[in-house]
Amino acid sequence: MPVDSGDVPVPAFRCVVYVSREGAQFKGRVANLPGIEATGNDQRELLGRIVPQFKSAVSQSLADGNQPAWIDPPMEKLPSEQKLFLPVHL
Repeated sequence: MPVDSGDVPVPAFRCVVYVSREGAQFKGRVANLPGIEATGNDQRELLGRIVPQFKSAVSQSLADGNQPAWIDPPMEKLPSEQKLFLPVHL
């Protein structure tokens, strides 16, 4: 028999990231929310910088009583970029 813990489910938000490599650096930009970009020495470092920015932008919008400024459809991907989908929990 399932036990109701009373926990409220945490929403997940779709973060679309375009990643490219420029020399020794990885560069990423969020395609479905404006103004979020980062660089890193590898993909893991890059995503470790992008996700907190994404969480902050979404959390701030929701705290202000607004919806995030979603870009729908997402920005166009450049041929040199790889598309990543990240489910992000706040």
